[in-house]
Amino acid sequence: MVNSVSGVNSATASNAVNPTKDAEKIKKQEEEKLAKEAKTESTDKTDKEAKTDKTNTNKTEKSSYAFDRVTIQNKVKEYIEKLKKEHDYPYVQSELTKYLDLFKVDDFMKKYPNITTDADFRTIMYNETIKYL
Repeated sequence: MVNSVSGVNSATASNAVNPTKDAEKIKKQEEEKLAKEAKTESTDKTDKEAKTDKTNTNKTEKSSYAFDRVTIQNKVKEYIEKLKKEHDYPYVQSELTKYLDLFKVDDFMKKYPNITTDADFRTIMYNETIKYL
């Protein structure tokens, strides 16, 4: 019996020391994890900044090829005149005339800054004028 009690005492004594060592190891591991996370966050931020810089340069390149003010004005007039010929209903023609009279090129260019192709323009004009047809 004495042997078994001394065996239990020695087992509990050795286990009592190990949890503190384990706790220290866990703290060190957590600190290392936090340091790694901080490094990855900083690299993620720099990667995101680099990506946004690339996208900003792409946007400026697109806008440099966008239609100018006069071209948009002329294309809108042509598009509305074409719609008037296709839809010869008096109400539709009056609504299209109102649209053309109230059309402001600057507001249109602010709303759609990167119109670079005729297909883009036709799609936008369709969406703008479908409610009148």
